[in-house]
Amino acid sequence: MNITFYYWIAFITYSIIVIGIGYYIWNKRRKQKIQDDSDSYWSASKNLSGWSSGLSISASMMSISWSCVYGVQLFYWYGISAAWLLIIPWLLTMAGFFLLVPLFRKLQVFSQPELLANKFGLKIRSIISIPLIFVFIVWGGAEIYAAGITIAPFLNISIPLTMFLLSLVIAIYTYIGGFQAVVSTDKIQFVLVALFILILAIVGYTSATSSGNNFNIIDISSTSPKHINKSIFLAPGIALIIFTFITYLPGWLVETDIWLRLQASRSNREARKGILVAFINSFLFVGVLPMIIGLSALVLYPSSGGEIPVKLQEGALIFQNLMADYTPIWLNVLLGIGLIAAAMSTVDTCGNVVALSLSYDIVEPLVKNKISPHKSKLIASYISVLAIFLAFVYALFTDSLWDIFYLSSGILTTTIFVPVISVFLPNTKRREVILCIIFGFFGTLIFYFLESRGLLMGIEPDFIASTQLGYILYGFILCLIGFGIGKASKSIKPKKFIGNEFFTEGRS
Repeated sequence: MNITFYYWIAFITYSIIVIGIGYYIWNKRRKQKIQDDSDSYWSASKNLSGWSSGLSISASMMSISWSCVYGVQLFYWYGISAAWLLIIPWLLTMAGFFLLVPLFRKLQVFSQPELLANKFGLKIRSIISIPLIFVFIVWGGAEIYAAGITIAPFLNISIPLTMFLLSLVIAIYTYIGGFQAVVSTDKIQFVLVALFILILAIVGYTSATSSGNNFNIIDISSTSPKHINKSIFLAPGIALIIFTFITYLPGWLVETDIWLRLQASRSNREARKGILVAFINSFLFVGVLPMIIGLSALVLYPSSGGEIPVKLQEGALIFQNLMADYTPIWLNVLLGIGLIAAAMSTVDTCGNVVALSLSYDIVEPLVKNKISPHKSKLIASYISVLAIFLAFVYALFTDSLWDIFYLSSGILTTTIFVPVISVFLPNTKRREVILCIIFGFFGTLIFYFLESRGLLMGIEPDFIASTQLGYILYGFILCLIGFGIGKASKSIKPKKFIGNEFFTEGRS
């Protein structure tokens, strides 16, 4: 029997396990007669422990696309200074969430659209849901794509078919068990992904030092193929680092999937414990270990004159090559299970957020009090499946993780961040926020199109043009312009936010 057979056994076995978890959760809720409605479907009954939420956040970040492909790829490209482009912004985000837990949980809402609707009315809920849906379809599609190109060779089937099978399994267990199934499977997936990354780091380090070479991270980083700054600590260039922080930090601080886990925690203390768990795990499994793997790949598959070996596909297939070249068959198969777990842990999270925005924020408000709670929950279940399908379709047309992560995170910053912050600003008008969303979202997409096709060359300053991320700055400026236009125009009286209650001026 060849290795493909064992990979299929591993894939089928793992798929049965996660589907079984979804069924177990559904059956347990049925026997205990837990309220069968959409609120319990999304919230896991607001009873998550710190460990559950922390491991779930960790598993979502420790994905094939982030940790196993993109993060490792960045360290291969830029050496140790790649930390500026992913792990450092992420750890700062975790620190921000830790500080803001009491404030976010005080609001008692599960989504940013619901938060804005409480102050500005239902109309804005569906408007802001659209860019959120776009972002998480893109993220889910990126994960399905990364899983497809990585796992397909081991299963010996086409990349599209691999992506479809993964999507099918995820859709089944999220349909059955809801958000609680996502969180429960994330615990298992966290363990498998953590072992996978740890073992690959050991394999890479051992192989890179097998000839008696010292693993000097400074010397190795100096051989990175894409450094544009003489300092190995700023190899990507100061402009790219600055634009990365502008892109990531504001948007990530209002990221829906983390928000959900905070709101589903049983207390502020447990929510903060979850963030702390995620911080430590991220430092190890998104920062330190991917760095070891990326630098090991620089030793094992060195670039020549800045040219990356073809078989690495610009560094996207480092994991696959390490597994094929430096691990025995039995370990290769076990690592393959880790890859599958890594893919599912992020796709189910992104699919859950898309479904939340579609069902909880758009569909359910329209049919509220018109259908039974049970039918409302069924709608949520069906839309969860639709969300996974939409991410799969997007994955079929994906070819670059770099653009995906900057564009999607940039939209969170240019379109979601200011509206969420506006909830806490006095005398903010609904029209200001609506125009901010519209200007920011479409402005970012339009300038992304222009910049990605070189239509802004010769117009932009060189330090912006060198990053290819100017569209995020322009989108954010347009967001602020929209906000300003709305502020200058007449609108309805604003609602004020006092304590936990929103109300309109003049009403008690």
